[in-house]
Amino acid sequence: MANDTPQDGQVQPPIISEYTDGGFTIGGSFTKGGVLITGAEGTGFTITPWAIDDAEKIDAASLAPLYQADTLPNLIVLGVGAKMQHPFLKLRAELSKQAIAVEILTTPAACRTWNLLLSEGRKVAFAAIAMADD
Repeated sequence: MANDTPQDGQVQPPIISEYTDGGFTIGGSFTKGGVLITGAEGTGFTITPWAIDDAEKIDAASLAPLYQADTLPNLIVLGVGAKMQHPFLKLRAELSKQAIAVEILTTPAACRTWNLLLSEGRKVAFAAIAMADD
């Protein structure tokens, strides 16, 4: 099922079970394209489509919904696609100036890391570019 609207206040931690077919299956619902997840256990989660489809377009402004949310994360887990093209030094510097911690990974690694940190009850946010359709 395609999801074109945010899933506001989802109570259960939004586990990512698949990251194929140009989108993500999160908590049993499919979101096409990139995705942002904010929130925390107890307050609920918001899952929002993210218009970024190229790692070169990621900057601090594109991640602003994550660190300007009502529930501020301790860490942003960022998936940049199938391959790391470079170390994203400019983005890391931009976020560091604002005291925002970010873990930049391939999208598959970001999904696994997100699920692990959620299972530990950590306060994290998620942003990832969808993997290309095969």
